Amino acid sequence: MRVVCTCLPGYGHFIPIAPLATALAGGGHEVVIATAADFCPQIERAGFDTFPAGLSLEAQLERANASIPESALPPGKERFTSFVPRMLAGVAAPPRAADLAELLRMWQPDLLLHDETELGGPVAAAAAGIPWAGHSVGILRPLSMLRLAGETLAPLAAEWAVDVGAFAGLFRYLYLDVCPPGLQSGEITDIEVAHPLRGVDLDAPAGPADAAQPPPWLDHLDPVRPTVYLSLGTIFNSDPGIFRTILASLADEPITVIVTLGPDADPAVLSPQPDNVHVAGFIPQDLLLPHCDAVINQGGTAILSILAHGLPLLVLPRGANQFHNAEACVDAGVGRVLLPDEVDPAAVHREVRLLLDEPGYRERAGQIAGQIAEMPDPKHGVTLLERLAREAAPMVRSR
Repeated sequence: MRVVCTCLPGYGHFIPIAPLATALAGGGHEVVIATAADFCPQIERAGFDTFPAGLSLEAQLERANASIPESALPPGKERFTSFVPRMLAGVAAPPRAADLAELLRMWQPDLLLHDETELGGPVAAAAAGIPWAGHSVGILRPLSMLRLAGETLAPLAAEWAVDVGAFAGLFRYLYLDVCPPGLQSGEITDIEVAHPLRGVDLDAPAGPADAAQPPPWLDHLDPVRPTVYLSLGTIFNSDPGIFRTILASLADEPITVIVTLGPDADPAVLSPQPDNVHVAGFIPQDLLLPHCDAVINQGGTAILSILAHGLPLLVLPRGANQFHNAEACVDAGVGRVLLPDEVDPAAVHREVRLLLDEPGYRERAGQIAGQIAEMPDPKHGVTLLERLAREAAPMVRSR
């Protein structure tokens, strides 16, 4: 079986889909991953063949900000639910669909697998006459938001003379849901083709292969002091002032702090730091999490890996789906949240101490970890995709 996987150009979109792509390749299937050209080298370093398709993230945001009035909204849930569907369906989907169509014509795959935010894939697959499956990156986005994406994508679908459904191609054949039930939206019960699938591989740290070696100091952390891991991802991580504010809040605490700034960041921007603070660019977080007691994070797709290790979170949402994810973590009792205008040293200190001192947060995070461990593994996802390629029909789950 030949499978085209397509995702937006970012670690938060590639990492959730990587375990299934790995399982497909391990099962003897041919896999190629299509994304923007500037992100292809990162995927190739993880061992996959790639095909350049669509806009870079920078170009996508620039075009969206120039053409969509909602981009003037302040960061938060309103911007996410209104601006993002129009950006994904109206700005990012058309050029990626055009590039994908060329790949499908040349390579003749049996099906297409797309991350739930990559909406050019369903259009190209429908035009090529092959089935497609959506792969979630976390908590289900509000269905009202996905309907808006469908409305925005409709002119492109009409131009290509295809019908991908009311939800921009999602939920037509198969939706692979990587979110554990303790975090998931109740709307998931309305998705008849949603099938649970574990999207976290605890045995294989995700990320570039040449960054998968642990730093030498990791095995020499103070065993008495708790360890807190700080990361703001790879998109909303450009302001060193936020890192300085957070580190200032923990300067006098008897804890170890591990900070990763991002693959292209220079750790020297936060120098100097005391001996109990370790600053690096990119380290796969699954190498770090077994050593940690709590995590400070922006609340992107990484929350699933963090919770898979049973760790409570302080979520500092900056944009995208992070505000919804933060609310879900608070509702599940596994985390705390500070909105952008609430982040100051006193508040960060208070929230981190609460996560470390109140065992209920760790206990509830452990329960979510148990749910993730019990989800069907990626080999089950391969079985579902093999069936979809054979039957090319909606895979309604048994009730």
